[in-house]
Amino acid sequence: MGKKIKKGKEGPVKEYTSRTKALKKLQVNLKDFRRLCILKGIYPREPPQKLRKQHKTYYHNKDIAFLKNESILDTFRQRQAHLKKIRKALTRGDKLKAGRLRRNQPKDKLDHLVKERYPTFIDALNDLDDPLCLISLFASFPTHKELHIPNTLIRSCQKLINQFLLYVSAHNCLRKVFLSIKGIYYQAIVQGATITWIMPYPIQASLPLDVDYKIMMTFLEFYQVLMKFVNFKLLGQEIEITDFSEEVKKLKSISQNNQMEIDEAFKEDPTIQQMDQQQQEIKKYSELFKGLTFFLYPEVPKSSLEFVILSFGGEVRWENDNKNSSSTDPKITHVITERNVQKNKKREYIQPQWVYDSINQLKLLSVSDYAPESTLPPHLSPFEQLNLEEVQSESDEEDGQQKEHKPYQNNKKQKEKQAKQQEKETKKLAETMLSRKNKRLYDMIKRKEDEEKQKKNKLQEKKKMIQSKQQ
Repeated sequence: MGKKIKKGKEGPVKEYTSRTKALKKLQVNLKDFRRLCILKGIYPREPPQKLRKQHKTYYHNKDIAFLKNESILDTFRQRQAHLKKIRKALTRGDKLKAGRLRRNQPKDKLDHLVKERYPTFIDALNDLDDPLCLISLFASFPTHKELHIPNTLIRSCQKLINQFLLYVSAHNCLRKVFLSIKGIYYQAIVQGATITWIMPYPIQASLPLDVDYKIMMTFLEFYQVLMKFVNFKLLGQEIEITDFSEEVKKLKSISQNNQMEIDEAFKEDPTIQQMDQQQQEIKKYSELFKGLTFFLYPEVPKSSLEFVILSFGGEVRWENDNKNSSSTDPKITHVITERNVQKNKKREYIQPQWVYDSINQLKLLSVSDYAPESTLPPHLSPFEQLNLEEVQSESDEEDGQQKEHKPYQNNKKQKEKQAKQQEKETKKLAETMLSRKNKRLYDMIKRKEDEEKQKKNKLQEKKKMIQSKQQ
């Protein structure tokens, strides 16, 4: 007879630990533990049913062992010791010493975490969607003292996002744009990695107080370091952007000078043929707005249109810009405005949607549909592969079916469908509102019902087989 194994000593239960045990192991408070998990990319795990308890979060033992040897834990402990020194100085009334200690607080170094989480540059590019979304969100925020959002943080976010947009527009990486209620969606292909992110509209945001900004700031702290690495790797240097269009022109001229001429002997190589195909695809996107100069009126989104038009080979101008251009410039071919203005016969007057729709369809659309103060055509999402022609054909088919059948029959069918959909939705809502215990019971009842149905079907099949044999 072997030794009896005690409950919770071996097996899958031993692989998980609760959050309270993890805090005791690491000897940190809950605030620092959350911050450490966000920076290291560790998330709670769902344990087996034996270990599950209400209002408890569990982590994998391997993840906690991985956190034990982290150098950031030392900085947390140094910071706690530093805070004790500040409290002592304040109790003694030495304000000068307390101020000096506050200025020289120990700071976290997150450079090693970027290398640890992203061993290759392509891994970093593939995981760049969330960092771009959060950095662009904070770049649009106003300063707020109560929520600890300083002006320096907003400026650094603006700088990082502008540097990335500079690379995308200079190397013609942008592929899709979509205007939604939430903001403007962009999709770019940077060195083979597809990156999709959303940028808010240039409207001053009102910050809700019920959101936990501290967790967002910890994510932002890591994302800023990651974006600095990515931007430096892409651009090769830190660029301070004063004039966006001028910097794009500089980068384009540098990339054209650095292009290598391929010898005719190596042209049949498959890798070089792939490179040629890629260059031809990039040419399609870079020459969409070639030879066109757009003049922007103040009511249109200037920053978005500038980024989009420059990335597709066009030129952008507006009043009181760095080039001192005006609306009377003879080089201007298109004027983007949302209101009626004095028209010039040599120019085309359009709304901003024309630019985005022509990018998504990769061709210059007719200008008559996008005239100022006119009803615009539907702005379809390029991420869902639907064309205007398909939508129109579907609507025509539906109209033809309605003409064939009687109207009251169609109304009845529609009402029945709507009632069935409502029943399904109410059932799903009721299932989501159930507690864990009640959900288990509900699942058990469902299983039993399914088993009974299967038994009935088997018996009916047997009955049919016997009847067929007797005949």
